[in-house]
Amino acid sequence: MRKIKGSGLKANTLKSMLKSTYDRSQVEGWNKVMDTPELSAFEHPSGQVVIAIRGTEGTLKDWSNNAVFGIGGEMAYKLTPRYRRAKERVAELEKRYNPEDITLIGHSQGALLAETVPTKAREIISLNSASRPQDMFYNKKKKNLYRIRAKLDPVSMFNISNPEYTINEKNLNPLAQHSYEVLEGQKVYGDAKYANGIRQAKRAGSITVRSYPERKENQFVQEVKPMF
Repeated sequence: MRKIKGSGLKANTLKSMLKSTYDRSQVEGWNKVMDTPELSAFEHPSGQVVIAIRGTEGTLKDWSNNAVFGIGGEMAYKLTPRYRRAKERVAELEKRYNPEDITLIGHSQGALLAETVPTKAREIISLNSASRPQDMFYNKKKKNLYRIRAKLDPVSMFNISNPEYTINEKNLNPLAQHSYEVLEGQKVYGDAKYANGIRQAKRAGSITVRSYPERKENQFVQEVKPMF
């Protein structure tokens, strides 16, 4: 009988993995099994695998991908080399590992990629995903997508109608609102029913994610007891 590996990620682990896609850093307790300029993948001793897709870097080529999405939408964006590379690497990892053990995550443009590439992953967790005005009226979501956004993030502002969790980041700087740093805390994101309860990082004092508990999309988000 196959053992359930678990899914869901605590905020600090999710933040560390998204950070790793930019600076190629390691994540404590996880083995990095793929390390490319645009995508990293990690395997946990429990068997859970996380594929993390980087957002936009400050290059003209990378910003041009955003322009393609902004002007032509998802259909045009799927013709970009950035999309094709992400699609190929996710497919490669899903052949290497059981998709039921995979969590696919991304930030900004990486979140857009996580939301749009073909995948059989158990769950998708996106942070501040790129959006267009049209998304306010038509934004078809995958059933296994868990979308997180900061309340005043300008990049994901048109996804305002259907996030699973909204973070009330008090720093009004748009860059701070958009940053993966908004994930500080011990909240479990994703498929909390099977969250593996990653061990808490040792930190001075208690840090929690500020949120709007009264928001409809936050009503059923609950903390999870660690499985180990």
